[in-house]
Amino acid sequence: MSYRVFTVSTATWKDVVEIKPGKAPWGRLLGEGKGFSSEFVLSDDDVAATVGKLTPIDRALIIDFEGVIMYCGLITDDDYTQDTEILDVDHTDLMWHVMEYRQIAQTRTSAMPAWKQTYSGLEYDTIIKRIVQLATTGTGRTIPMVYEADYTGGRSRTYNGYNADSALDAIEEIMDLENGPDVDFRPRWNAARDGVEFILRTGFMNPDGNMIEIDFSADQSPGKSLKRKRSGQERATQVIGIGEGSGVDMKVRVAGSSGAFAMERAEQAKNIKDGTQLSEFAQGELSTRANLIAQYSCDIDMSSPAIKSFWDLQPGTTLRWHITGDKAISDGWRESTIIEISGDLESNFVHIEMQ
Repeated sequence: MSYRVFTVSTATWKDVVEIKPGKAPWGRLLGEGKGFSSEFVLSDDDVAATVGKLTPIDRALIIDFEGVIMYCGLITDDDYTQDTEILDVDHTDLMWHVMEYRQIAQTRTSAMPAWKQTYSGLEYDTIIKRIVQLATTGTGRTIPMVYEADYTGGRSRTYNGYNADSALDAIEEIMDLENGPDVDFRPRWNAARDGVEFILRTGFMNPDGNMIEIDFSADQSPGKSLKRKRSGQERATQVIGIGEGSGVDMKVRVAGSSGAFAMERAEQAKNIKDGTQLSEFAQGELSTRANLIAQYSCDIDMSSPAIKSFWDLQPGTTLRWHITGDKAISDGWRESTIIEISGDLESNFVHIEMQ
């Protein structure tokens, strides 16, 4: 079992070229992107021959494990040192980076302030789909995407060009609502395996019930380095949602819960002018902050039979795990949701963060 690394053109999403980095950490996090840096030793003539396929923005970097794309990052920077002949290449999870730097206004000229788009009679999943479609359509903006079907419902959103919203702004506003959908951009090889495409996943991230099971107390367990971290830094007993407007005309809605020790936060939602939607926003922010955040992490051997399919090794998959005899973590089986996976070419262990 082994890794392979490639680059692909962001103009055609093809022209796939295999490359040989010395170091190439990678990772995917549910609901947001992360950045990494890879190292290329150009004193190796084979490595030096591919340096033209590492141009920032023009190329993306693909980490493949046993035929499954684990990560696709847009190359954003490079840094070459002549004395050592080492090229450091920075890259970041491609779709999340692109969503931050794509306007959703279809008119990107001086007429942009007058642009307006309303979506209604849909579920939030489909409104997010529409946002991504706006962000990936047009000259120089096309990205091969695979979408879910549309879902009708009672949700609506209006977007105005004068707000200069990025796609990321619009997506995060919906994700942060109470019961707002999770969002993930899953990279994969296209059917011909000569290029890359992305699956937009929204809502429940594990519809097929995929599960990885680990017993940390077993002899020769494939899991190691189990850790628990609890945090109250984001905890709040009251969230003040601030919507459209200013001064005394500012829209405000408050969501609160009981708590022995009051912690209050004000959260901005500049695009929301409807009181019901603003209440949903405030309640959504509160629901993620009402309790301590308990997060577990571990390392799992990718060669273990516990990982039946590398395609299932993704944010959203359920990790069922067992521990016994520990001084801080109580005995028993638990089911956690994987929220982040990460790894490195130098190890067959994958690091998992879960909640």
